[in-house]
Amino acid sequence: MKRQLIVLMGLDGSGKTTQANLLASDLGARGIKAEVVWMRGESYLTRPLLKVAKTILRAPKAAKRGQTDEPEAYERYVSGKRSVFKNRAARGLWRSLVIADFYITLRIAFSKIPSSTRVVLLDRYLYDSLIDIVSGYGGGEEVLKQLLASKAARIFPRPDMVVLLDLEPAEAMRRKDDIPSLGYLEERYDLYHVVAREVGAVTVDASRPLENVRAAIAEAVKQVLPDSGSDQKGDSR
Repeated sequence: MKRQLIVLMGLDGSGKTTQANLLASDLGARGIKAEVVWMRGESYLTRPLLKVAKTILRAPKAAKRGQTDEPEAYERYVSGKRSVFKNRAARGLWRSLVIADFYITLRIAFSKIPSSTRVVLLDRYLYDSLIDIVSGYGGGEEVLKQLLASKAARIFPRPDMVVLLDLEPAEAMRRKDDIPSLGYLEERYDLYHVVAREVGAVTVDASRPLENVRAAIAEAVKQVLPDSGSDQKGDSR
């Protein structure tokens, strides 16, 4: 039996990790073994380069907002990144590194999942990384669409379902105190909706109470996992 892949994506603060764990619990209660995989923890190729770039571009410290609130510094950092990425070769190299990095991370994560697992719940996916790429050099909607349709993107497993946890940037900012600035969220918000349209994601209003969001996700997932006894199709290449 092939594994089902369900992706939860959305802004920082939208509740992806919380809802992924709740969904795993709900599926377990239905007799469906699920594993949550957080796809932001490792970086084998780009992290060393990012450290150097952040030092050169004087990125704000990654501290809680109550300790360090530097919106001007963040905007200066973003402007510096985009200046670098005006160079076509730099954009292409960085894009290739990010995609390759995510592919390596995904394969390593999949290799650690028990064979008895029927559903893999991915907390973030390639889509989040592509949004980061576009935000990094300001490519906008058309560039994001091109990346989604690229040969590189097609080597990744196609999820059986994608759930966008939709939350306004201001509310996401209120929920988390480690987001660098409101601008960081605003420049990503519309891009998440572009991805949702392109991949046919189910959009769930993440501003509602936690249990309401949980119920909405569980109901949507029943479309691909109607019961615990039937064979399901999936792709965990």
